[in-house]
Amino acid sequence: MTGPRPRRGFDWEAAGREIGATLGAFHALVVIGLDPVATGRVAIGIGRAQASTRRVAVGDLFAESPPIQELVTGEDPHGLVDSFLYGVSLSRIAYEVPDAGQLFVMPSGTEPPAYDEILPNPRWARLTAGFREVGALLVLAAPANAEKIEQLVEATDGAILVGEAVPRKLPVARVIGTVREPRPEAEAVPAIEPRARPRVRRRRIAAAAGIFLTLVLAAGAAWLAYRPLADSAHLLGKRQDTTGGHPKVPAPVALARDSLAAANGEAAAADSQSAVGPIVTVPRPANPADSAQAAAFAIELLAANTEAGAILKLQKDGKKLPAATFAPVEIQGARWFKVMAGALPTRADADTLLAGLRRRRMLDSASGEVVRLPFAFLIDSGVPATAVPGMVATYVDRGQPVYALRQANGSAWLLAGSFESPEQAALYAESLRSSGTVPVLVYRKGRSF
Repeated sequence: MTGPRPRRGFDWEAAGREIGATLGAFHALVVIGLDPVATGRVAIGIGRAQASTRRVAVGDLFAESPPIQELVTGEDPHGLVDSFLYGVSLSRIAYEVPDAGQLFVMPSGTEPPAYDEILPNPRWARLTAGFREVGALLVLAAPANAEKIEQLVEATDGAILVGEAVPRKLPVARVIGTVREPRPEAEAVPAIEPRARPRVRRRRIAAAAGIFLTLVLAAGAAWLAYRPLADSAHLLGKRQDTTGGHPKVPAPVALARDSLAAANGEAAAADSQSAVGPIVTVPRPANPADSAQAAAFAIELLAANTEAGAILKLQKDGKKLPAATFAPVEIQGARWFKVMAGALPTRADADTLLAGLRRRRMLDSASGEVVRLPFAFLIDSGVPATAVPGMVATYVDRGQPVYALRQANGSAWLLAGSFESPEQAALYAESLRSSGTVPVLVYRKGRSF
């Protein structure tokens, strides 16, 4: 009998190169992780992928990430900390990497970063603007547990997460992409034949435990299935709006913790996830009376294999497309992000939109498909028409797939995503919950701005 095969090390830098090839539209990124080696290698990989076409500076905020530090060729100990605390110029602390295009690295400096002082510094926003102005890229490797890391991300174009750690206060909309090590296949364990009587006893115990766990999960599923309707009545009012618009619903960035998590308790939720895996709650639409008038049809424009690719498409062409948005989908076990446009009541209307997009050369003759997507998440309601362009632009600039539909009373709903079923919507609902927001699923209705 042979022992388990040794596991090959994961190539973090190659993974950084792969995601880095999709980041040409960004100018300042924070690569966040707990491991300074893995995080540094991803940051370097992103830098190498972009340095062939523009200047890239990779900065170390780990108080020495070895992959970044080993590329520093000078003897001067100053770095980013000294630049922010003592005014040392960035040109003095930037070291060109040989045979790497236009890649430069910046060490952390002579002392560990005081994160609560450095990360909220308004200078980061000015640096981001400066890199954007000249078409360059700033990549900062930083620890996921650094205090006020979310303020640094807010000053840049967004974050790349390395590994499983997610900063608690980081909005999901600020996450551009993730790099994770593939999970190893389960190792084969040799079977040991027990004596007859203990095996029978264990089988009985396991069977009883399985029955008990099944009953508990069934009861929990029934309870969870009811709760979204109870909560949505509170959020949207007792009467369903079928003519004019729902009462005001706060945007996700201001919503309270999910009531399901609060009812169960954080510790109980963590225990249940570790014991039986994460429980995915399928949301129920809060306005079932609007199903008959749903703006259910749209045009699928493309499927991107990264969220960053979908964001780029939305930011590039969103202003020229009606109700442009994107949503995650599972395709053969992998997560993709489909980009859609339009919110129309009939398939004939959608066919007309598709033909118009092809005439305008926004799609070629082989691209585009009419799809039925009646559901979306309600972000805001009762929005004055005059405020819609600015609000939608703000969301889109932040990489959020938000669009507006005009209601019968002249106001607007702000919606995120478009989904063919509540089960598909659950993929995005979990992202909203993880950022501390309550997802409110609705039937789409209204017409595009």
